Amino acid sequence: MPESNNDMRVPQMENDEKTKALLDALLAALDETALVSATDAHGTIYYANDKFVEISKYSPGELIGQNHRILKSGFHPPEFYKELWGTIAQGKTWRGEIKNRAKDGSFYWVNSTIVPIMGPDNKPERYVSVRIPITEQKISEEQLLKKNQELEKINKLMIGRELVMADLKKKIKALEQELSERKA
Repeated sequence: MPESNNDMRVPQMENDEKTKALLDALLAALDETALVSATDAHGTIYYANDKFVEISKYSPGELIGQNHRILKSGFHPPEFYKELWGTIAQGKTWRGEIKNRAKDGSFYWVNSTIVPIMGPDNKPERYVSVRIPITEQKISEEQLLKKNQELEKINKLMIGRELVMADLKKKIKALEQELSERKA
Protein backbone atom coordinates (compact mmCIF):
# COMPACT_ATOMS: atom_id res chain seq x y z
CA MET A 1 0.00 0.00 0.00
CA PRO A 2 1.39 3.46 -0.90
CA GLU A 3 2.62 5.57 1.99
CA SER A 4 1.37 8.89 0.60
CA ASN A 5 -0.82 10.35 -2.13
CA ASN A 6 2.33 11.21 -4.11
CA ASP A 7 3.18 7.52 -4.31
CA MET A 8 -0.23 6.90 -5.94
CA ARG A 9 -0.02 9.77 -8.43
CA VAL A 10 3.35 9.17 -10.08
CA PRO A 11 4.37 5.64 -10.99
CA GLN A 12 8.02 4.78 -10.55
CA MET A 13 9.90 5.37 -13.80
CA GLU A 14 12.47 2.92 -15.00
CA ASN A 15 14.47 5.52 -16.89
CA ASP A 16 14.57 9.13 -17.99
CA GLU A 17 13.06 8.35 -21.41
CA LYS A 18 9.88 6.97 -19.84
CA THR A 19 9.73 9.93 -17.46
CA LYS A 20 10.09 12.36 -20.37
CA ALA A 21 7.46 10.47 -22.39
CA LEU A 22 5.00 10.63 -19.49
CA LEU A 23 5.64 14.34 -18.94
CA ASP A 24 5.24 15.01 -22.67
CA ALA A 25 1.91 13.13 -22.68
CA LEU A 26 0.69 15.01 -19.59
CA LEU A 27 1.63 18.36 -21.14
CA ALA A 28 -0.06 17.43 -24.43
CA ALA A 29 -3.26 16.51 -22.57
CA LEU A 30 -3.10 19.75 -20.60
CA ASP A 31 -2.52 21.80 -23.76
CA GLU A 32 -5.59 20.24 -25.40
CA THR A 33 -7.79 21.01 -22.40
CA ALA A 34 -6.63 24.17 -20.67
CA LEU A 35 -5.31 27.66 -21.17
CA VAL A 36 -1.85 27.66 -19.60
CA SER A 37 0.41 30.62 -18.95
CA ALA A 38 3.45 31.47 -16.88
CA THR A 39 4.38 34.92 -15.60
CA ASP A 40 7.14 36.54 -13.63
CA ALA A 41 6.50 37.87 -10.11
CA HIS A 42 4.95 41.06 -11.56
CA GLY A 43 2.47 39.19 -13.75
CA THR A 44 4.30 39.69 -17.05
CA ILE A 45 3.49 36.76 -19.34
CA TYR A 46 6.48 34.82 -20.65
CA TYR A 47 4.65 31.65 -21.71
CA ALA A 48 1.22 31.14 -23.27
CA ASN A 49 0.08 27.83 -24.73
CA ASP A 50 -1.88 27.40 -27.97
CA LYS A 51 -5.23 27.05 -26.17
CA PHE A 52 -4.66 30.41 -24.45
CA VAL A 53 -3.87 31.97 -27.83
CA GLU A 54 -6.95 30.34 -29.41
CA ILE A 55 -9.43 31.42 -26.72
CA SER A 56 -8.02 34.91 -26.06
CA LYS A 57 -7.63 35.56 -29.82
CA TYR A 58 -4.28 37.26 -29.17
CA SER A 59 -1.19 36.03 -30.99
CA PRO A 60 1.70 34.68 -28.89
CA GLY A 61 3.64 37.86 -29.72
CA GLU A 62 0.78 39.99 -28.41
CA LEU A 63 0.60 38.03 -25.14
CA ILE A 64 4.30 37.55 -24.32
CA GLY A 65 5.61 40.55 -22.41
CA GLN A 66 2.10 41.71 -21.48
CA ASN A 67 0.27 41.51 -18.18
CA HIS A 68 -2.98 39.56 -17.82
CA ARG A 69 -4.67 42.95 -17.36
CA ILE A 70 -5.08 43.09 -21.16
CA LEU A 71 -7.80 40.45 -20.65
CA LYS A 72 -9.79 42.39 -18.05
CA SER A 73 -13.48 42.41 -18.88
CA GLY A 74 -14.61 45.06 -16.43
CA PHE A 75 -16.90 42.49 -14.81
CA HIS A 76 -14.94 41.98 -11.58
CA PRO A 77 -14.50 44.78 -9.02
CA PRO A 78 -10.98 45.90 -7.98
CA GLU A 79 -11.39 43.99 -4.70
CA PHE A 80 -11.56 40.74 -6.67
CA TYR A 81 -8.09 41.29 -8.13
CA LYS A 82 -6.74 42.60 -4.83
CA GLU A 83 -7.80 39.35 -3.12
CA LEU A 84 -6.35 37.26 -5.97
CA TRP A 85 -2.97 39.02 -5.85
CA GLY A 86 -2.96 39.03 -2.05
CA THR A 87 -3.39 35.26 -2.05
CA ILE A 88 -0.71 34.39 -4.60
CA ALA A 89 1.75 36.97 -3.23
CA GLN A 90 1.61 35.04 0.07
CA GLY A 91 2.66 31.89 -1.79
CA LYS A 92 -0.82 30.37 -1.70
CA THR A 93 -2.73 28.87 -4.61
CA TRP A 94 -5.72 30.87 -5.83
CA ARG A 95 -8.79 29.28 -7.42
CA GLY A 96 -11.81 30.98 -8.91
CA GLU A 97 -13.84 31.89 -11.96
CA ILE A 98 -12.80 34.84 -14.10
CA LYS A 99 -14.63 36.59 -16.91
CA ASN A 100 -12.11 37.80 -19.51
CA ARG A 101 -12.34 39.81 -22.71
CA ALA A 102 -10.77 38.41 -25.88
CA LYS A 103 -8.96 40.60 -28.39
CA ASP A 104 -12.09 40.85 -30.57
CA GLY A 105 -14.13 42.17 -27.62
CA SER A 106 -16.01 38.93 -26.95
CA PHE A 107 -16.14 37.59 -23.41
CA TYR A 108 -15.10 34.20 -22.12
CA TRP A 109 -15.17 32.58 -18.70
CA VAL A 110 -12.45 30.39 -17.18
CA ASN A 111 -12.15 28.35 -14.02
CA SER A 112 -8.65 29.35 -12.93
CA THR A 113 -5.96 27.95 -10.70
CA ILE A 114 -2.90 30.13 -10.14
CA VAL A 115 0.08 28.50 -8.43
CA PRO A 116 3.05 30.50 -7.15
CA ILE A 117 6.54 29.15 -7.84
CA MET A 118 8.64 30.07 -4.84
CA GLY A 119 12.18 31.42 -5.12
CA PRO A 120 15.15 30.78 -2.81
CA ASP A 121 14.01 33.67 -0.59
CA ASN A 122 10.68 31.83 -0.09
CA LYS A 123 8.81 34.53 -2.04
CA PRO A 124 6.95 33.98 -5.31
CA GLU A 125 9.23 34.52 -8.29
CA ARG A 126 6.85 33.18 -10.94
CA TYR A 127 3.25 32.10 -11.32
CA VAL A 128 1.73 29.32 -13.38
CA SER A 129 -1.92 29.61 -14.32
CA VAL A 130 -4.11 26.78 -15.59
CA ARG A 131 -7.56 27.80 -16.76
CA ILE A 132 -10.42 25.61 -17.96
CA PRO A 133 -12.89 27.30 -20.35
CA ILE A 134 -16.38 27.39 -18.82
CA THR A 135 -18.15 29.93 -21.05
CA GLU A 136 -20.82 27.47 -22.22
CA GLN A 137 -21.54 26.48 -18.61
CA LYS A 138 -21.87 30.13 -17.58
CA ILE A 139 -24.21 30.84 -20.51
CA SER A 140 -26.36 27.85 -19.50
CA GLU A 141 -26.41 29.05 -15.88
CA GLU A 142 -27.47 32.52 -17.01
CA GLN A 143 -30.24 31.10 -19.22
CA LEU A 144 -31.44 28.90 -16.36
CA LEU A 145 -31.48 31.89 -14.01
CA LYS A 146 -33.54 33.90 -16.53
CA LYS A 147 -36.01 31.03 -16.95
CA ASN A 148 -36.32 30.71 -13.16
CA GLN A 149 -36.98 34.45 -12.88
CA GLU A 150 -39.65 34.21 -15.60
CA LEU A 151 -41.26 31.27 -13.82
CA GLU A 152 -41.19 33.20 -10.54
CA LYS A 153 -42.99 36.14 -12.23
CA ILE A 154 -45.59 33.78 -13.70
CA ASN A 155 -46.03 32.13 -10.31
CA LYS A 156 -46.58 35.52 -8.66
CA LEU A 157 -49.09 36.44 -11.35
CA MET A 158 -50.91 33.15 -10.84
CA ILE A 159 -51.00 33.64 -7.07
CA GLY A 160 -52.24 37.20 -7.61
CA ARG A 161 -54.89 35.92 -10.03
CA GLU A 162 -55.99 33.28 -7.52
CA LEU A 163 -56.27 35.92 -4.79
CA VAL A 164 -58.35 38.15 -7.09
CA MET A 165 -60.55 35.19 -8.03
CA ALA A 166 -61.03 34.24 -4.38
CA ASP A 167 -61.93 37.83 -3.56
CA LEU A 168 -64.40 37.95 -6.48
CA LYS A 169 -65.98 34.68 -5.33
CA LYS A 170 -66.45 36.15 -1.85
CA LYS A 171 -68.06 39.28 -3.31
CA ILE A 172 -70.32 37.24 -5.60
CA LYS A 173 -71.34 35.04 -2.68
CA ALA A 174 -72.06 38.13 -0.58
CA LEU A 175 -74.13 39.65 -3.41
CA GLU A 176 -76.01 36.37 -3.92
CA GLN A 177 -76.76 36.24 -0.19
CA GLU A 178 -77.88 39.88 -0.18
CA LEU A 179 -80.17 39.23 -3.17
CA SER A 180 -81.70 36.14 -1.56
CA GLU A 181 -82.30 38.11 1.67
CA ARG A 182 -84.03 40.88 -0.33
CA LYS A 183 -86.27 38.38 -2.01
CA ALA A 184 -87.23 36.82 1.29
